[in-house]
Amino acid sequence: MIGAGTFINPLIKVITTVAILAAVYFFFVKPALDTTEDISNNVSNSIGSSFEGFDDLDDTVQPQIAHAVKKAEKLQENAQAASAAQIKDANKLLNCISNASGDVNAIQRCNTKFAP
Repeated sequence: MIGAGTFINPLIKVITTVAILAAVYFFFVKPALDTTEDISNNVSNSIGSSFEGFDDLDDTVQPQIAHAVKKAEKLQENAQAASAAQIKDANKLLNCISNASGDVNAIQRCNTKFAP
């Protein structure tokens, strides 16, 4: 028999869920996003204002800054390459352990072969 309870109870549950999700969004998520956006804008403005006088610097300072920037870029490239190699090694270890199917000796050989 179809009654009011078969329609109203699920409807109340859906409305309650939507109300709770809306409250969480408006009281927690939205303020956090607004705060993050404000902080990001402040940092961007600070960085932009610190480079405003870059063209007015002494001719001896500009090459030093350019050298430091190139060095930082090289370090970043090296770090990315090392990170990629670590991920590749970790994936090899995980695949080896997966293929071991619970065999303790095989897992130990995997650790010996692929562990850093």
